[in-house]
Amino acid sequence: MKILHIALASHFTIGMLYQENQMINCQRADGHDVTIVTDLWHYERGNLVKGEEEDTIMDNGARLIRWAHDRVMFSDLWTEKIQKCRRVKGLLEELQPDTILFHGMCGYEIMDAADYCKKHPECLLFMDCHEDYSDSARTFLSKAFYKIIHGHYISKAMPEVDKVLYIGADMKAWMNDLYSIPEEKQEFLAPGGTIYTLEQQKQARQEIINKYSLPMDAIIMAHSGKLAATKRTEELLHAFSKVQDPRMALFIFGSIPEDMEDVIRPLMEADSRVHFMGWKVNKEIEEFLAGTDLYCQPGTQSSTFETAMCCGCVNMTYPWDSYTDATYTDCDGQNYFFVDGEEDMVAVFKQITDNPSILDQAKAKSYAYAQLTFDYQVISRRIYTRG
Repeated sequence: MKILHIALASHFTIGMLYQENQMINCQRADGHDVTIVTDLWHYERGNLVKGEEEDTIMDNGARLIRWAHDRVMFSDLWTEKIQKCRRVKGLLEELQPDTILFHGMCGYEIMDAADYCKKHPECLLFMDCHEDYSDSARTFLSKAFYKIIHGHYISKAMPEVDKVLYIGADMKAWMNDLYSIPEEKQEFLAPGGTIYTLEQQKQARQEIINKYSLPMDAIIMAHSGKLAATKRTEELLHAFSKVQDPRMALFIFGSIPEDMEDVIRPLMEADSRVHFMGWKVNKEIEEFLAGTDLYCQPGTQSSTFETAMCCGCVNMTYPWDSYTDATYTDCDGQNYFFVDGEEDMVAVFKQITDNPSILDQAKAKSYAYAQLTFDYQVISRRIYTRG
């Protein structure tokens, strides 16, 4: 099967663990011919960097094409917002794909993809929605732009779209507020990860204990990302410092923005149980999470949430709608620790240090749910059929 990923605003980065990367890896493992066309931007050490156009084959055998957007109205802003790339039409005719996955609910080229599928009705066309009001359409003008401009593109394409795949309740609410998408075309598609076996988790945990001289009954925690204020790293460190249990160890991955350097750095250096790991590629974080007990995400949402569950961690997270919705739990939310501020985090730390079996139970429930819902080997096959 020939699969085309159109990701003209995804900033596709080799080595990351985002949806495009994971799905392509699994689809290649299934023996399919996979191509992704994306923009010129990618991440380096957490920062967006603009590269050159290219057409190359990645190590997994998939074809990677990077193209610049067509210039729109002589404006960088309009060029970025419209996301038009006339060469996509020619690529569709060249590749003759059997399945197209259009990443994101924005972009002029959804209409070209739909036109191709109208001429080739055997080709499947999927869109996915990663956007929500935390990062898109946050002002009246922005919301009007999405609703009118991108709403027009989507309405023109919708007759040919087989499914619109949303990754959480927040995203479903966002797209339904802005666009008229038939309910029968909407379908939940969880962002996922690689499932680590219990034996792999045991080995990873022992490696961490040995490397960092932790006690055998250590409570290993992790936190990651670009550590801006919205990540609530400062609050996490304050909460951690208030529970002085020597079994607790907190490993922080990521980069510290300049405006947070004088805030976060002293807090980390004041507690020997905190280990700042710096910037690591996602695969390194994933392998570390396989030996971790608790992944701390008290701020903005991240795809590491699902990765952590697949690695056997339990999440301590803000109760975003996506995580409290039934699509993310089969045990009334007992597979997470929900926190809304420093006091809640302190309470969780005290709870799991006073009674570690609570942590073990939550981990088991989280991992069991991940095996059912977040395995990318299963998720990546969802775009092979209309069913």
